[in-house]
Amino acid sequence: MLSGVLFVSCSEAQHSTESNETVSTTTDTPQTEQVQTIAQVVSAEEFKSMIGKEGYQLLDVRTPQEYNAGKIGDAQNINFFDADFKAQVDKLDKDKPVLIYCASGNRSGKATAIMKTMGFTEIYDLRGGYSSWPFK
Repeated sequence: MLSGVLFVSCSEAQHSTESNETVSTTTDTPQTEQVQTIAQVVSAEEFKSMIGKEGYQLLDVRTPQEYNAGKIGDAQNINFFDADFKAQVDKLDKDKPVLIYCASGNRSGKATAIMKTMGFTEIYDLRGGYSSWPFK
């Protein structure tokens, strides 16, 4: 049973805002256990400061071709367009924070929405995606 629904979109207008929005929702997992989710779009500087912290998972949801052309740190690549995207993401630890990015923020926003319904508790989405990453 879903007790709250949140749609996350990473449009350019959202990326141009200076404030960081933390969205917290509660969803029921299949075991009827409520899970509190924090999802936040963060700046490149904030994203960089979280990379490498113990327990954080770094996820790139671009295509393998985009990933091979350049990536952030030791990001794991799970292609958002893969038919088994959800099954691959389900192998990640839902209780550990996820740092997620794509090319511009659109796919990572959609992936964040999916991951929230799957019970992930903490998700940080890179504002503007890899195209806005100044630390290449």
